[in-house]
Amino acid sequence: MPILNSDEFKRAVHTIVALGATAAVLAKVSKLASNPTTDLATICTLLKNDGPLAADIIRISNSSFYAAASPHGNLNSAINYIGLREVVRVINLSIARQLFARDLSSYDLSAQEYWSTSVATALVMEALAKCSGLDREDAYTIGIMHAIGQVLIDRIIRDQGYAFRWNGRERVEDWERASVGFDYAETGSILLEHWLFPISTCEVVRWQLDPGKVVEPVSQLGALQFTRRLLALTGADFANRGWQIPETDPYVQAAGLTPAHADHLVADCADNLRLIRQSVDF
Repeated sequence: MPILNSDEFKRAVHTIVALGATAAVLAKVSKLASNPTTDLATICTLLKNDGPLAADIIRISNSSFYAAASPHGNLNSAINYIGLREVVRVINLSIARQLFARDLSSYDLSAQEYWSTSVATALVMEALAKCSGLDREDAYTIGIMHAIGQVLIDRIIRDQGYAFRWNGRERVEDWERASVGFDYAETGSILLEHWLFPISTCEVVRWQLDPGKVVEPVSQLGALQFTRRLLALTGADFANRGWQIPETDPYVQAAGLTPAHADHLVADCADNLRLIRQSVDF
């Protein structure tokens, strides 16, 4: 029997407000960034009210990833340098560093392992979006947030005083449903809805485990499901060798993704992951 019923679980979601402060800012910034009339001053006004986030943006803008000629000392300078499109990426990285700073003992995952998987997913999603004309910022955010439900599930299990651990053999979503009554996809969707993320983002996170929900392979949902299949082959750090994407994969066929293109995409993502690790000191 799960340790929580549906109503208890949803109440637990609403009690975890500490996770959501910066995530709520991301939802607002993403909406502003999608409006072509938004200027950088408007973004700065919103971000300066979150001190830790503003500091992170300045620090990351000065990192080797962005190769600034001279260090930026204030938020306005940092945002003007990296540009509106990159602000969403940097906020995502900052959120990932904050939210994934604690080991997920229920999953036997270190904070760094979980963070790396989330960022790797975001990088692949962004690369696929760039190739197929999907929204790159949305794709990156979905990648960062796709497994946020596991952070919440781990916290609930520990806050309830239980010591459940995933054994690594059964499907993780089956273990989650047996333990708390929800899998990480549905949990993440509930949490993102609570943080006022767009419904389209919440729905992609919610249905990521269900291939039957993919109407169009070249879509954010199709791309996320493909990204999860790809990372299962390459490893979350892209270190595996000899991997090969099946030609029958529905995303590969619909997107016309060749083996050479896939190799190049994975190599670029591996390089970017290495630079980002240096940038956020994780």
